[in-house]
Amino acid sequence: MTLQKAKSIARHLGLTLRKVRSGDYRVNFRDGNETTAYYTDNLEDAVNTAVEMARKRAFSGDCRADRIRGGLTAFSPPAGAR
Repeated sequence: MTLQKAKSIARHLGLTLRKVRSGDYRVNFRDGNETTAYYTDNLEDAVNTAVEMARKRAFSGDCRADRIRGGLTAFSPPAGAR
């Protein structure tokens, strides 16, 4: 896989993938900081990590999106509806 293809995949997932001066690849969220960055010397590992990071972010976002006021979730019937 080329670096350009890998960057395109990461960008589509909402992440950045860069080759840094050391020769390593840096994967991070677009709004991420150094604590969320991942470094590797393997391009395939960088792409796989980008996919996993995007999956985890999407999953945690879905969990929060299902919650509504009052502690109910989208899957819980309202009180007294049973």
